[in-house]
Formats: sequence, structure tokens, C-alpha cells
Amino acid sequence: MTQISKWLSLCLIAMLAFTVSSFAQEDRTDDEPVVVYDPDDVDGVRGFSKSKLVLGVNGSFPTWNQDVFFTEFLPFAGYRITDKWIAGVGINIKPLYVNYRYANGVDRLRANFLGGRIMTRYLMFHISDPAGIYAQAEFQRNRVKTKINGEVSEDYKVDPQSSALLGLGYTSNYYGGFGYTAEVFYDLLHEPNLIPEPVGELFSPWPFSFRLGFTYGF
Repeated sequence: MTQISKWLSLCLIAMLAFTVSSFAQEDRTDDEPVVVYDPDDVDGVRGFSKSKLVLGVNGSFPTWNQDVFFTEFLPFAGYRITDKWIAGVGINIKPLYVNYRYANGVDRLRANFLGGRIMTRYLMFHISDPAGIYAQAEFQRNRVKTKINGEVSEDYKVDPQSSALLGLGYTSNYYGGFGYTAEVFYDLLHEPNLIPEPVGELFSPWPFSFRLGFTYGF
């Protein structure tokens, strides 16, 4: 069932991208010039240039209650391959704190997810220039260090985790200068039973993630 839901989500994203592309073609009149993008030409600059670099950082809405705190801090650096296509790499920092309450007290679990990711982003269409909607795919690989009450515990050891994320985002400025972003992703490699029981019953990651952030294009 989980595998079916993953493929359905992928198909829905592909259908949305195809639909948006079709509407964009229909909106163009025959009098409008056809713009052909040179893969090596961005803003009139050919070859490698600092003006094609993009820096940014994203963060997820924190899960925060009496017993659980979890958030994400995700800086990245990208390169503008064309006016619409950006590829890049990033760092993943994801702290997790869980308090497991039982009859004789409280166990405090701390897990730090540290790793990297590769990503690609493509501008689908403009809402108002330079704002627009983009599609993004990324692959993450994270090591997980866990401690119980400040001590390493083999009972709560977590293997390295992989994530394959597909999503859509909004940006206020896809080009040079500052812009803010809002994104939603679905993890095709979602692992619901990430932390062993009994602590794990308090924290089961959701396959969807929501992020806010900003970018700066040179």
C-alpha cells in the first residue's frame, strides 16, 4: 500500500507539471517571439560565471510540544544552468529531542541527523515576474547520532537514512537578488518507524514536509 501511494504521488506531480506546461503553451499567442534558451547562456553570460551562483537556506516548521521537538536547517549552494534550471548541493542539520515518560521517570532521547543532499530546481511558470512556481527534486543521505540521557545507547541506534524528495515551491524572486520561498515535499523513501520503541511511539515522521526559506542570486 505504501509503494502504491508513493507512485500515485509521483504520477500526480508529473500530471501537474504537464498540465501547467500545457496551459503555458496555450497562453502564448502567435505574435509573441519564441525564446530559445542557450544552455550556456544565462542573462547574456556564457560559460562559468559568479553571476550564475545561488545561495539559500530553508527550514521546516518545527514539531514542538511537551515531549517532542524536531526541525530542519538546510543551507545550500546552487548554480544556474539555464534561466529556469538550477542544480546544487546542500547540508542537512536536523535536531530531534524526545522525552519518554514512564512510571519511574523520564528518558530523554537526543538524535542529530547530519548529512548532505543533491538537488535540482526548475521554474515551471511565472505568477508575476520575477515570482514563480518551481518543481524540485532532491536526494538526501543522513547519519543519525542518538543518545539517551546524554549517553550513547545501542538500544536506540539508528542506521543512516536516505530520502528521495519531490515537491513544488513558490519563490518571490527566481533570479538575482534576495527572494523568499515556501515549499512542500513528499518523501518517496519515507520510513515511519525511524526511532525504536518505546520512544519511537512519540515521534513518527510524516512523509510530507513544509519549508520556508530565502535565496540570494548573484
